[in-house]
Amino acid sequence: MGDSSEKYKSQVHHELRNNRVEPHDTDMAKDNKGFGADPETSVELKAIVKKEMDTERAPGRVLDELSSEEWQNDISSFIKVHKIKQRKSERDGDVEDVNSFGEIEFIGFGQSTNKRAPYIRVAEDTPATTLWKLLVEQWKIPKPKVLISVTGGAQNFFFKDDRLKILFNKGLFKAAISTGAWIITGGTATGVMKKVGEAIKEESQGTTENEVVALGIATWNVIDNNNALTNTSSQRGCWPAKYAESDLNREGRGQLKLTALDCNHTHFILVDHGKQSYGADIELRAKLEQFIAKNGGKELGNGDSRDSKKENTDIPVVLVVVEGGYGTIETVYQSLGKNNEGAATEGQAGEGIPVVIVDGSGRAADIIAEALRLRGDNESANTIDGMKDSVRSVLKGDRNSQEDCISWLKQISAPSNRKLITVFHMNDANFKDIDRAILHGVLQAQTLTGKTDKQLRLAVALNRCDIAKDHIITAERQPEWQGNTDSLDEIMFLALRQNKADFVELFLAHIVDMDRFLTYDRLWKLYDSVVRGDVGDADIRISTGHILKEKLHVASQPSEEILEKVGSLLRKLTEDEYDALYQERPKEGKKVSDPDKHLFLWAVLLNRRALAILFWKRLATGNIGAALIAGRILRALSVYAKEKEELTLHFDLLKHADEFEHLATGVLESCYEADKDLSKLALVRTLPAWGNTTCLSIAYSAKHMNFMEHDCCQSKLQRVWKGNLLIHSTIQWLKFFVGTILPIFPFMTFLAKDFAAIYERDGDKKATSRKFGCANYFFRWRSVYPKMGTEVRQSGFKEEDVTFWEGMRYFYTAPISKFLYSMVSYIILLLLFAYFILTDLRPNGEANSPGIIEWIVVIWVGTLVVEEVRQLIVREPKSMKYKAISWFSEVWNRFDLAMYLLFAVSLVLRLVLPPSKFSTARVMYCVTFIAFCVRLLHMGFVFKEVGPKIIMIIKMIKDLTYFLFILIVFIAGFGIANEAILYPNMEPHFHLMVRSLYKPYWQLYGELFLEEIEGLVENETCYEDPRFMNVCPQVEEYRWVAPTLTAIYMLISNILLINLLIAMFSFTFQRVQDNAEVIWRFYRFGLISEYQDRPTLAPPLIVINHLYRFIIYLNNCTMGKTDKKSHSLSVWLEKGSRTDENLNLFERKHLQNYFIKKNQQRMNSIENTVSSTDKRLDNVEKIAAEILKLMKK
Repeated sequence: MGDSSEKYKSQVHHELRNNRVEPHDTDMAKDNKGFGADPETSVELKAIVKKEMDTERAPGRVLDELSSEEWQNDISSFIKVHKIKQRKSERDGDVEDVNSFGEIEFIGFGQSTNKRAPYIRVAEDTPATTLWKLLVEQWKIPKPKVLISVTGGAQNFFFKDDRLKILFNKGLFKAAISTGAWIITGGTATGVMKKVGEAIKEESQGTTENEVVALGIATWNVIDNNNALTNTSSQRGCWPAKYAESDLNREGRGQLKLTALDCNHTHFILVDHGKQSYGADIELRAKLEQFIAKNGGKELGNGDSRDSKKENTDIPVVLVVVEGGYGTIETVYQSLGKNNEGAATEGQAGEGIPVVIVDGSGRAADIIAEALRLRGDNESANTIDGMKDSVRSVLKGDRNSQEDCISWLKQISAPSNRKLITVFHMNDANFKDIDRAILHGVLQAQTLTGKTDKQLRLAVALNRCDIAKDHIITAERQPEWQGNTDSLDEIMFLALRQNKADFVELFLAHIVDMDRFLTYDRLWKLYDSVVRGDVGDADIRISTGHILKEKLHVASQPSEEILEKVGSLLRKLTEDEYDALYQERPKEGKKVSDPDKHLFLWAVLLNRRALAILFWKRLATGNIGAALIAGRILRALSVYAKEKEELTLHFDLLKHADEFEHLATGVLESCYEADKDLSKLALVRTLPAWGNTTCLSIAYSAKHMNFMEHDCCQSKLQRVWKGNLLIHSTIQWLKFFVGTILPIFPFMTFLAKDFAAIYERDGDKKATSRKFGCANYFFRWRSVYPKMGTEVRQSGFKEEDVTFWEGMRYFYTAPISKFLYSMVSYIILLLLFAYFILTDLRPNGEANSPGIIEWIVVIWVGTLVVEEVRQLIVREPKSMKYKAISWFSEVWNRFDLAMYLLFAVSLVLRLVLPPSKFSTARVMYCVTFIAFCVRLLHMGFVFKEVGPKIIMIIKMIKDLTYFLFILIVFIAGFGIANEAILYPNMEPHFHLMVRSLYKPYWQLYGELFLEEIEGLVENETCYEDPRFMNVCPQVEEYRWVAPTLTAIYMLISNILLINLLIAMFSFTFQRVQDNAEVIWRFYRFGLISEYQDRPTLAPPLIVINHLYRFIIYLNNCTMGKTDKKSHSLSVWLEKGSRTDENLNLFERKHLQNYFIKKNQQRMNSIENTVSSTDKRLDNVEKIAAEILKLMKK
């Protein structure tokens, strides 16, 4: 007895440890029944239960974490604790312990996988709660979100054509996958059950991610070869039960036809009622389905307060009827539940299970559909009596069965059941989605009927926005959801968190007020939930949640500072070019201003493409700029992903960034087609929502080359480059070049005002009268003196002349003029630099040293350094740290830094070195001069033919750097080897290593040193030659080795490596050449922007401008003024002004036009054409079938 009690105590420990036994589920805590134990053992068991229940229970382990033997013991213990029984075969009333359970291994059935299917044999009166615990806790099946129960023909059912078969297979599988459903059938390899198994097999082939749970509930005594499923020697089950196709008994037992289990089902419950007949499974299956519908979503707890805090979601159940016989009609009758007994009022859904009738599948399904059509909504039940002949001819059977069937049909077709029944017409060409019919049936479940919030939660969980749009968010049901804002806001939050963009768009269009919805608390929760791993339906491979978690330094517990950290991260990603967000902690419940902007940034940071585009389209201002900013953020995130070697995420982020660049370019194109001048203004107007930057500035800093290549951007840059000068013809260019020397302004033509400046000053007055007709009158050309110049007038302005001083100002402030004077100034500097290092560079201390020319060069270079410092200070970023980072990121700025450092070192050495070491200073000056000459290349970016070539040189230098690493390996290897052979046991010296590398390097260029390598150098010569360090080559013993190594080295270096370098250069050249126009147009902006903002005077006189600007800056600081002066690349528009509002409307209008045009293109695509053709063919097929029927009649 002691061993027995220890055994039972062990079982109880095991069950409680796995969270599977509750005090109310077993009598162990009340008495000692069922265990054969004495009272003392019972007391011990009570103590075990209490102790285990008082401690915090660990969550149930998944099946994969359990060993095979441990899991088998779990199943055996569960069966004993819950007293699951089976019927004895010889007598109907007796029961016995279950010995038919375990796993089925199908052999010879042609199944797609060798995965075993768990099964159990149970009595027909087994409690549904016990079976539910077995399924979820022991078999570890994930809880379903929906239960799809399929019933129908159990004999030789087949589809009338392949189209219907494909329609059924795809629809059923799609419904199961999209809803996370279980499919329940009879589980046998006949009729509809077999078709369901085949559907699961065919649709799931080639994928391991989407596994459908197919539960077969069948009658034990009609299963062929059920002896293979029984362990007669013990009560431990069969692990596995080998169920072979070759062992089946095709003949049956008497008149009872046996059937095999279907190998494509995943789990089996075999119901034993002790009789040699069908139907044992019908009642148990109905009870289980109804139990799951009411209790399946609840926690399997003990009902205390702790469980009540958990969200318990009902699991909808839907019955799908395909063909079938009398049993099918009875199943439908029982599934409708209390409605059949008049408990529900007419027109209302009661507590039954929704039913989907597949009309056109044959027999019982067609009869039920016909009964529904005959009775309609108001007809008497007596109309069903006219179907007796149809029932008799189609179903066949005895008279009592037919009368029962008519009675069932009357109840099924009652008006109280109409909302629970959905009819899907398979033969109708317009009906192609059986999954929609199934999901529509799900919404009719009594737990969801009339409850908009629950239905929406289910639709969100199932990710079926089409169902929500067609059946929930409708005009007829508007009163149901209009007054339930709090619940709907929670569902909106759920849709955002789970990345359901379709639902978010639907909610925003109909039921959610974004200004009310988004508070800082909700925004904080959105960031906090996602960075902690809740990615919703987002692909985990392309989610940036883990990157944000790392960069935000999120702790294990929720942090109230997460928004501040997000603001800092955005600042880092954009290099502080835009206003920092969330720097002050808001008050609880405070609404977020401009909520679409904040959710747009949230979606971009999390790489949620659909949501990001949705909120981008909803922005009230600066859509083009916002798209460019999104691209910049995504590119910065892609760098982090690449650092973590997550290449899938890296390339997806780059693709996402390119998509936003494409969107910005598309909207700009639509704007440019409508109004060129207004589009140019949109490029240069400041964006207050994004730190008062401009679209061109964002595109350049984010390296959006395709956007910068657009004609609108280049036309604006060309206009900025020429300033107010009108230069188009050869004569005008000639006048310009002469004007740089002589003040011939009276002979030149100008644009009297820049378009942006006029629009800024007069836009409110003139835009209203002309409705953006800017191109007609905003430009006017006037000569200085009308008599001497050609006058070109446009409407909208009175005649007025450009004065001499205005013309002078326009000429000298134009970026092209600044560039020309700067280039001439720089060339003069180089000439002076070359002059003094060639003729007047003497040691300090001699007469007239340093010379006047040298001091002029030093002062000149000093003014260039001051200009570089000014450019650093006025850059876009707000803080000096990011200003320095932004400045240093440009290659020419890094080159400038090195060049000026070289000059400073040269100057210091020149002043401090004595005459004996003055050569060092001379060499440094010469190297610095080379750098100054190379710096002249930067000015070549202004020329279309030269700019791409300079880019090629820069990129080829990078290639050469990588190549040199490979080359040095071979130079060092062969050089040192040859040196050791020719000159063994040399004294250690630095020149020894230099000489070892000296010869193999020059051999690349044809200097082979063959006499030395072959030992042909005469003794007198080698001692006189300083290269040999007074030692002759010693090659007497191994004369052939050095030449052989040299030959191999020459083969590798001159043939292999040099050709590799040529190939690298060719690839770089071709890559740049293919995109030469794009690359040149992009880098051109940097040069134009630099000279647009550059002071008017060229170095060294530029220092005068610097002093003037510094005085103005000090005056503004003293007076508390903010410098918001507009210029051609940055136009300030007063927020809320008519100009600003009109420009926002213009941009949003063409954003919508862009998407309309894009949708039209998609509709006209080849795929859409094929789809439309397919639909027309279906209609033709239907008409042809009807014609054939008429011809037969």
